[in-house]
This record gives sequence, C-alpha cells and structure tokens, in this order.
Amino acid sequence: MAGVHRNQFTEAMKKDMYAYFWEKYDDTPPVHQEIFEGTTSDAAYEQFTSAIGLGELLEKPEGEDLQADAPMESYTIVCKNRSFGRLVRFSYETVQDSQKMGNTLMSTVATWGRMVPITKEKFYAKFFNNGALAAGHDVFNNSITGVVTDSSGNLIYDNKAFFSTTHTSRAGSAYSNYNSANALSHTNLQSTWLTYHNTNNRDERDEIVKLRANVLLMPPALKFTAQVILNTTLIPDSMDNDTNVLNSIVNPLEWDYLTDTDSWFLGQLKGGLMSTDREDVMLDFWQDETSKDYFASIFTRFGGCVTNWRHWIANNV
Repeated sequence: MAGVHRNQFTEAMKKDMYAYFWEKYDDTPPVHQEIFEGTTSDAAYEQFTSAIGLGELLEKPEGEDLQADAPMESYTIVCKNRSFGRLVRFSYETVQDSQKMGNTLMSTVATWGRMVPITKEKFYAKFFNNGALAAGHDVFNNSITGVVTDSSGNLIYDNKAFFSTTHTSRAGSAYSNYNSANALSHTNLQSTWLTYHNTNNRDERDEIVKLRANVLLMPPALKFTAQVILNTTLIPDSMDNDTNVLNSIVNPLEWDYLTDTDSWFLGQLKGGLMSTDREDVMLDFWQDETSKDYFASIFTRFGGCVTNWRHWIANNV
C-alpha cells in the first residue's frame, strides 16, 4: 500500500471497533490462565536463570572450619513474545454503497472478540498436545532471529521434550514425567501420584523439594472416568468396600483444546509453566490512498515457556 489515509470516518470506525470487540469478548477465564503463571512483559523476550541453589547445611564441629559449597551450573530459560494478528479488506465500493457499514464492521470485530481467547487457548494447549514429541515443537522454541538464541531449540531448557523419560538432574540422576501408555484408572492415578510426590520431588541437586499436585488435566472425553475415580467414597469396581483414597485428592479440569481424547496430566496449577503478556489487543481501521479500499486489523503479542518440568506428568499421550 502506497499510503494510509485517515479521516473522521475511519477514526469513528476505529472507535466503534473497540466497543464491538469488548462487547463480544468472552469474559469467562480461559483454562490456560488457571494452568500458566501469568506475567506482564515489556520487552521482546524474558530471560532468566533457573535456580539450583546450594546444598544443605552441614554441622560444624567445634574448632573446625565451615565446609565450603559451590553453586552448580544452572539453566538459562528464554521466553519470547510472539505476534498474532489478522487483516480484513473492504472494497471502496462496498463501503460507499453500504448503508450499514457499522453493522458489517461490528460482525467482523465481534468474531475477533471471540477468536482472541480461542487463539490463546490453542497456543497454550500446544505445550501439552506436543509436549511428548521427542524432536520437540516450535511452541518451545523461543529464539528470535538476530535478537536472542534459545539454545534448547524445539525442546525445553534441559534439551529434552517437556514430557520425557530421560530428564537428568545436574547431579546426574535420571527422572521421568511421561508414561506413553497409562490409561486413566484408579490404579494408574495412584501410581502416578506416588511418582510425582516420591520420585520427582527432587531438585537439580537431587535434594527433596515440596511438590503438591492439585489438578487432573484432561479432555472432556475423560470427564466421567475422572468423576468415578475422584468423587466416590469407595474404590471403583471393587467388591471389597475399600475406602477410595483418591477421593478428592485433586481437582478435575477439562480442557476442550487437548487433542488426544484419552490423554491426562497430573500437575500443579501455575507450576512450571509461564505465560507472558506483552501487548494487549490493538485494533485499527484505515483507508489505502492508492486503491481507496478500507482495511481493519487486529494485533496482539504474548508468549509462554516451561520453567520446571517436575510440576507435570503426562500419561497416555
């Protein structure tokens, strides 16, 4: 486009766009806001070093020196802000001949008001839908050409898939937060719970840390299976009248955007996952001087990354 023309009409349309957008914007909190720890960002990316810390304190015998300790090498985590947007074109003739241009624009922007939360839900669901891919996925790649390089590429900070059977601590111990064939059942949830709290509750030095799973994340197809496991006082399908120790042990959370209908995830809400909010929705409306056509656009920026794989275990993915 050779140039942009703005007048009272385009400015009025732009003002109306915001009113139409927020009127239709779904005010129901998206699921990803419950799962990811949200933070605002004021740069192209956020970069920080994962904390490993020092070892436990050692008793000092009287008259002897304190024993020295040294920090272990930690991981650098990059979280870039990605750009999302769309553009729609209205011919000059359509605008001039239309008696209800406001209605036409309203229907367009109302669609965007519905699609923004859907776009975010689909983006953040990719962390779970693609988290077990051995080769990784672009959603984990936070490199920005010419700006910052994410050394882990399509994998997470430890150069493994988010859900992997080969995570290794800095102290050299092996861990797993992935079971490829582990259908949701009373027995499998119990064993996964024990792995989460008794095995994976270690930091990079293999020291015990406090992990507390509080959610069973799943697609809607597992709703009733989860209810039987979590909301009954006796063990399901058991003839012994044994108490169901898993009753209300975690809260079930359905997510429509999980693509694997029998996958499930045990985890901690807002644990190990970070979302960034760089720029809120921007709407614009203008006329191209060359074609005389009109354009409406929407633009926003946000991102996400894994900060600690230990907070989630994937099953049957």
